[in-house]
Amino acid sequence: MKRFEPYHYIIIAAGFFILGGLVLFSMQLFPAAESNTVTVDPQTTDQAEGLYDFWFSSVEIYDISVDHSMERILFSADNNTVSLLDRERRLSWDKTFETEPNQARISSCGSYAAIGTAGGRLHFTSVDQVFAWDDEGYPVKHISVSPNANWIAAARSLPDQDQYQLDLYSHDGDLKWSLETGPIKNLYLTSEYLEQANIYYTTEDDGQTAISAVNLEGDQLWHFEDKGLAAVSKHGSRLAAYQGDTVTVYDSLGYPMWSTSLPFEPRKIVFNPQNYNRVLIYGSREGSGENLFYYDLADDLLWMSRIADGSLFSFTADGQHILTSSWRHFKEDYTQMTLISREGIELNSWEVAMRVEHLLLSGHPHLAIVGGEDGYIDLVDLEPLLIAEGSNDQREIQYYNPVTVGKRAEESKIILYFMDGNDNLIPVTRTINQTEDLINAALEELIRGPARDSALFRTIPDKDITAEAELDQENSTLTIDFSPELSEINGASQSRTIYESLIHTVSQFLNGENIYLTMEGELIESIGPELELNQPLQPVKLESPVYIPIMSDSRYYLKIEEGADEDSSETNLSQLLEKTLHACRSLPFFPTNADLRGLDQSSEQVQINLNSPFRSIFPEEPTEKEYSQAMLVLDALFTTVFENSRALRVEILIDGEPWTTPAGYPSISRFYRQPAFVNPE
Repeated sequence: MKRFEPYHYIIIAAGFFILGGLVLFSMQLFPAAESNTVTVDPQTTDQAEGLYDFWFSSVEIYDISVDHSMERILFSADNNTVSLLDRERRLSWDKTFETEPNQARISSCGSYAAIGTAGGRLHFTSVDQVFAWDDEGYPVKHISVSPNANWIAAARSLPDQDQYQLDLYSHDGDLKWSLETGPIKNLYLTSEYLEQANIYYTTEDDGQTAISAVNLEGDQLWHFEDKGLAAVSKHGSRLAAYQGDTVTVYDSLGYPMWSTSLPFEPRKIVFNPQNYNRVLIYGSREGSGENLFYYDLADDLLWMSRIADGSLFSFTADGQHILTSSWRHFKEDYTQMTLISREGIELNSWEVAMRVEHLLLSGHPHLAIVGGEDGYIDLVDLEPLLIAEGSNDQREIQYYNPVTVGKRAEESKIILYFMDGNDNLIPVTRTINQTEDLINAALEELIRGPARDSALFRTIPDKDITAEAELDQENSTLTIDFSPELSEINGASQSRTIYESLIHTVSQFLNGENIYLTMEGELIESIGPELELNQPLQPVKLESPVYIPIMSDSRYYLKIEEGADEDSSETNLSQLLEKTLHACRSLPFFPTNADLRGLDQSSEQVQINLNSPFRSIFPEEPTEKEYSQAMLVLDALFTTVFENSRALRVEILIDGEPWTTPAGYPSISRFYRQPAFVNPE
């Protein structure tokens, strides 16, 4: 037997070392069975260097979904696996199903996911997988999840047996109802933000399309034959439908608001996420003619442009830019990415070494997700391009006018109500010379309209309309007499806008008086042909006003809503603050996981205890826009508390502890000072 020498042990040890290195290297090249992911280096042109971060899963992607802040990415693939990734490319979990998971949707809040399979399984789970339920039935073709996952709609079908149905589930997995339908082509479940979420869908049978709308009780609201649904705005207040080359925009009640004919049949329609009165329409068109049209429902066509056939496109979260991608015009597997301003101007273009087949933008201000063949999922950071494009403009934009307090003796301040592009009724504080007749002064200013750069729209469309108010305090009546031009108003939407802005504007001067609207001395029976008036009218008085932050075009505003629930005898301050925070989460810059942890209320002070994600709205060295965003949220919270309590001081705590904002921001404690005026001009 050959004897082992000492150097033999050295050779063996070296062999084990080399073998271990090979194993470690192989593990980096070949993923573990549960993740199927490998990180690869970016392959981009020099023009877009630094814009991309890549990961690779070597499968065909069925569906991709992201949450509002793009913290989580959910995708399903042809290996029957659904995977959840975070923004840093880390695998949170994956789950394998017996049949193809054709649909995989994560809720906008990022806390829940719903998955539908070709075998008929509907799987709902929290992202931490602590809470889950399943339901079996016909194969699942479409899923739609409400933003906070309170409701899940699923379209099921069994074509061989001509069986088609729409199911609605609660968050806990209870099947609320099931409707028989035709073959469903697309499905939308709108936001609870409107407090009346609806379900819209298109059916297509033997080439015939139809649109249906149902409420959460399963009752049909309206139905249109020979039309297809192409898009629904963020909160469901606008719907775009097509019929041949004609596009019609409806409100949520099914009333037509606007219509246009195009030189092509529309293929895709997208509402601006911050201005629902603006819509982007794309269609395939022979030759070199323009195929991307941008419309304003009031001003009609804003611009038209040409993008590559087969392009994907979407708005950035603030509605200021459009990102497009197309690989169909290249022979090689490269995709052309293009950044376009909202004015239709091409700002930048670059290539990506892959075929982009999925493009998703959500609430994050500068991140996008693109997915392609062979399982590429790429994180696109547009910030370098947006900073370069916007560096000369930021100081010129007035993003938000913070709440002001007090007024000088020689002036009066009045609140006027105008509309924004998303049909929000916006209160605006206007300073005028001191006058004893504030009601007529307010009516005159209301007819004049909003400031030029306000991103708001006049509510009384004809400047030739005049109105004269007379307050009879002895008989507790206010009579407003209009000129005959008011009778020329047409359209339900315009009539409702006039009515709401008028009543809200004059209500600030009243103490329960009845309101009469007349025209040349005669009672008005209706405004326009649709809005009938049951006079006398009553002023608007909010018992528990809640201040709601919103974004209108490039501007921020506070609007005021009634916070008390109709079916509740008492609404506490915590519930009112929850309503304000709920609205904050719909803003692109606000963290969706910021929550109210508690409220400590005494006769003189209120402490609002928020969790740590709230700090993210206070970045170091803020830009003017970041400062405005923080002020908007603080104004909404503080004003809601002061208007609904007798507190002399309000302080915000973070995880139960005092916190100081970075340099450049106001304090997160505020003392009571009245009167306070929102949205001052």
